[in-house]
Amino acid sequence: MIARKNARLLAVCLCVSLAGCATSRSEIKLQSPVVSASSSVAGNGRVVVIKSVTDERVFEQAPSDPSTPSLGFGGSDNATAQVKSRAIGRKRNGFGKALGDVLLDQGQTVQEIVRKNLAAALEQSGYKVESQADASVKPVMLDVRIKKFWSWLQPGFWAITLHSEIATELQVEGGGAPLEIQAHAEDKRQMATDGAWMAITEQGLDHYRAAVAKGVADKL
Repeated sequence: MIARKNARLLAVCLCVSLAGCATSRSEIKLQSPVVSASSSVAGNGRVVVIKSVTDERVFEQAPSDPSTPSLGFGGSDNATAQVKSRAIGRKRNGFGKALGDVLLDQGQTVQEIVRKNLAAALEQSGYKVESQADASVKPVMLDVRIKKFWSWLQPGFWAITLHSEIATELQVEGGGAPLEIQAHAEDKRQMATDGAWMAITEQGLDHYRAAVAKGVADKL
């Protein structure tokens, strides 16, 4: 009897923490990164041109792992390229069943977000990021491939855990093997609100910029 009551209580807690708009498609707007002059290192005289940013994430129709990108509302197979370019997470209920989607706001894409955060991290590290047309000296030409940019939910007994993972490959034109940059963030919450999805994604981006700063030192 007590076990059944506890099970019901757990189900209620999970439904409360994950309910709201779990079956809907949410749109969130991420803030642009700010380069702090006080924490920037001295310029190293190197100019970087981010030549291209390609979204190479692979979406699946019904993955068993919530960290694998997927979409509701007809599934990934029926989603347009424009929707996929804005998709950053998938909502779930208290039992882990996939429901609605989390998209970036209209006008934002994963490619744009990665480009801005990469540029900010490079500038914070002493590089000057310019367009190819404006490059004043021979620049480092960089092609970026996005391998992972996804946030997901892990149900728990008293709280849920939100995760964010970002992974890119930075390929220097004329260089050797690409430089791999990976970042992961997680945070426990009582409710998976739109604000919580925004917060965990921005936390993942904070970690990504730190990983870029650490990974590109003397390598570009």
